[in-house]
Amino acid sequence: MDMNESEYNGEELPTDSGEVDRDLSVPQDAALQGEIRRLRLQLERLEAFRQAPQSHEPDSADEASTDNDAEHPNNPAEPNQARYRSPMRMALVAIIAVVLSVGGSQFWRYLQSYQNTDDAEVDGYLDPISSRINGTINAVYVDNNQSVKAGQLLVQLDPSDYQVALEQARAQLAQAEADLNSSRQQYVSAVATVRQDEAQDYLAQRNAQRYSQLIEQKVVSQSEFDQYDATARAQDATVNRDQAAAASAQRTIASKEAQVKQAQANLDQAGLNLSYTRIVAPADGIIGNRSAQLGQRVQPAQSLMALTQHQFWVTANFKETQLARMRPDQPVTIHVDAVGRDFKGHVENMPGATGSLYDLLPPENATGNYVKIVQRLPVRILFDNGQDLSQLRPGMSVEPEVWLR
Repeated sequence: MDMNESEYNGEELPTDSGEVDRDLSVPQDAALQGEIRRLRLQLERLEAFRQAPQSHEPDSADEASTDNDAEHPNNPAEPNQARYRSPMRMALVAIIAVVLSVGGSQFWRYLQSYQNTDDAEVDGYLDPISSRINGTINAVYVDNNQSVKAGQLLVQLDPSDYQVALEQARAQLAQAEADLNSSRQQYVSAVATVRQDEAQDYLAQRNAQRYSQLIEQKVVSQSEFDQYDATARAQDATVNRDQAAAASAQRTIASKEAQVKQAQANLDQAGLNLSYTRIVAPADGIIGNRSAQLGQRVQPAQSLMALTQHQFWVTANFKETQLARMRPDQPVTIHVDAVGRDFKGHVENMPGATGSLYDLLPPENATGNYVKIVQRLPVRILFDNGQDLSQLRPGMSVEPEVWLR
């Protein structure tokens, strides 16, 4: 209630409607009036705090009466605020502690559920394309980074020399087959001679047997017996000679058959050499590192280019301390840096030894200068089927995460 003390004359104040307020009279003392106004402000503040105890922002009335509150320390608003503020702080601290405990436990379990490494790369087969024969390159049909299919012609060598060699091998085979046929005929003839000799020998042996009985009876002379006996012995020798000749003819057949097989093998080799003049792709892939040039003279096993097959896997060099719970067939998430995406895979098998033992000069720790170093072992990871791997290339950096079970 606003009032001007200088204009106060002890009379009742009129209201806006012109009527006298009969319920409230203006006090005669100015100090008493100020005390009443201060008490009213405190009552209004307490009522507002009880209606909204969660609010901690001071209202305009509180700010206006800051000086009066400082003069009166028995302000009831401060104990109420402290009473409400303390339980809220305790509850907030408890909630934060529970969240940190549960979240930390879950985070620790998550960290223990997988093993990862950045020492890994996409791996694949790099097949060297080389010549199997001597020759001169007539044509080269591919270039670096060109995709090819299995059986596609890559390099053509001059086939002239090998065509001549093929014709020679065919002629040698024909000659060997003719010699074999001749030997077989000779054997047949030798066998027939043996059969004839055996028949004559039978007759001679029978005659000699009869004359041996007659000589005992003194029917024939000794000279006649000797003649038939000599004939029988000669015929027996003839049979043995012709049997030996037949056996020799049979062995000649075996030799000629071996010669035919040799000639056939030479013909086959000549045919293979002629086919080797066409160097084709052994599998689907991409050509790289081409060194073949037109007119170049090449030697056997000389590398002409390389073929990268469309078959990929990941070689991940995990630390030995990471392999305790790692097993084959565990799922793997493979992040490829160059592609910027994740692929699914699984552990195919575990390594047989550390990578350092496969070096040309493996370390020898029996010299007394051994220093313990955490070793790495190459784990082979396969990509799951049904994924587009066309953008992958051997040598790309990857980060695999093996999910442990």
